[in-house]
Amino acid sequence: MKKISVLLLLLSLGLGLAAAPRYNIVPTPKSLTPAEGQFVLSPKTDLVVEDAAFTEIAEDFRSQIVLSTGYSLSGNGERIVLRKVQGLGKEAYRLDVAPGGVVIQASEVNGAFYGLQTLLQLLPEKVYSPVRVKGVKWAAPACHIEDEPAFWYRGLLFDSGRFFFPKEEVMKFIDLMAIYKQNMFHWHLTEDQGWRIQIDKYPRLTEVGAWRKETAWHSGIGNGIPHGGYYTKEDIREVVEYARKRCVTVIPEVEIPGHSTAAIAAYPELSCFPERKYEVETRWGIWKNLYAPTATTFRFLEDVFTELFELFPSPYYHIGGDEAPKDVYKESKYCQDLMKVLGIESEEELQTFFVKRMGDFLRKHGKTVIGWDEILDGGALEDPIAMSYRGHAPAVKGIKRGIRVILTPNRWCYLDNQQEDQPDSVAQEIFMPLKKVYNYYPAVDSLAALSKEFIVGYETCLWTEYIWDNDKAESQAFPRNVAAAEVGWTARPNKDWKSFRERMPKVLGTLDQKKVNYSRAYYNVIFDYDRNLPFPKPMNLELDFPYGEIRYTLDGSTPTRKSPVYDGKPFQVDKGSVIKARGFEGGKPIGQVVTKRF
Repeated sequence: MKKISVLLLLLSLGLGLAAAPRYNIVPTPKSLTPAEGQFVLSPKTDLVVEDAAFTEIAEDFRSQIVLSTGYSLSGNGERIVLRKVQGLGKEAYRLDVAPGGVVIQASEVNGAFYGLQTLLQLLPEKVYSPVRVKGVKWAAPACHIEDEPAFWYRGLLFDSGRFFFPKEEVMKFIDLMAIYKQNMFHWHLTEDQGWRIQIDKYPRLTEVGAWRKETAWHSGIGNGIPHGGYYTKEDIREVVEYARKRCVTVIPEVEIPGHSTAAIAAYPELSCFPERKYEVETRWGIWKNLYAPTATTFRFLEDVFTELFELFPSPYYHIGGDEAPKDVYKESKYCQDLMKVLGIESEEELQTFFVKRMGDFLRKHGKTVIGWDEILDGGALEDPIAMSYRGHAPAVKGIKRGIRVILTPNRWCYLDNQQEDQPDSVAQEIFMPLKKVYNYYPAVDSLAALSKEFIVGYETCLWTEYIWDNDKAESQAFPRNVAAAEVGWTARPNKDWKSFRERMPKVLGTLDQKKVNYSRAYYNVIFDYDRNLPFPKPMNLELDFPYGEIRYTLDGSTPTRKSPVYDGKPFQVDKGSVIKARGFEGGKPIGQVVTKRF
């Protein structure tokens, strides 16, 4: 049988909404050829590693299998073989699953690792259990898969600056990324509200800069609760090593010249006005404290990065470069005199000088500089990678100049955005449900050729202004970040929302096994309407869960199995309307009753 995509495969098997897909793999592979039968893991199964390069990932795989099944994978029966071959890309693999055994072929460790992740996904989701599970048939459907990613950069930003998260939660996120083949963990470690990295040469960064007296959110009213924390060097080494074993690169971000209040509070001499009093900021927003472009500041940053080089072997370092109002540069006599000496005419150019100075230092140490899309404004960095977060316009500017770009537009990629249109959900105001995340694709369609050449990847961002603990972080990120994993790995022709939503129940089962506090919005009715239209306006009701029906009321009563069934057609709502809706499967309610008052 010739190779076909998973989407075509589902159709070929006649799978409708009433049946779960046979091949529950996320992200969708490049190609999959179905086959008859299944491979059954048993006490006799043997794990065979034909090349020592794959030993480490094989032992990690074995450890998980031992946990959940009790099987040692050292029997004398059917075999799971890891085989090194020539000619495949770094992250590519071939997977053959047959009743008699499994063979995974790859040229490099990354590809072999991803082949093992796919095999785990083909098994029942309880294979991810942290304790032994009895009474499960550990079967994987037979198939031949040839797979590789559409983009080499598939990232997640985790913001530890606004709120500090323990290393265990950071590693949990990395583990979940690896399951779904994301490979770049962008760690946002410095902010106005906190400095999170131990630096031996500058101890006040963590003695002072890692702590704020309270949190005041966007207002001036604080909660009176001190907050802080930082990662020791040993913590960072542990996180980086944990990520390495899962083929995830940890990219540190040290913001320059803005978002630097915490560091300036610790060392005021880094500011344009050292005589002023600074403290770690308690509110969110864009603040005017900038690093001064002085020898003292450059020496400080070079010292910081030099200590980071030993901790983060990543070839990529993020330097921020965004949201830096130039008020202090305009006010500072030193800055104005420096501009005259340098022969530059604007404070924007002075930031360009600053960023170029540090970019050159990082390049001399073998690092590729990543920055937010403001780094495109000055054009001073040599061969940077720009993260386009203010929509697609900066990406267009970058790729037209031959600069590599990672797309992370905030309306599709910021996981702190709303995922349920409900008044009691605390998040940023943009409505970004699971379907919206999934249907995005990182390309500028009007510049297809340039996109293919210079758009190197895609990243979701978990900013934590409204995310204060582990449970909130997990519910905002998942399952939406699983959808994002398919966006980054799977080529556009193989992406399909209908297929993805049918695979979601098993994804959620996996998240249950991993003890993730994911959002249950998948089971809740979504109100789909244009917020900019005047009343009366058309309203659609949607349910991501594909096996249910929507029942609703317009009189304020709670929907029951006898309430009207939504027929899929838009209806008009006026100001003052109250709609209550709920999903039902087989006459039984699923999810929560969702209420919308207009």
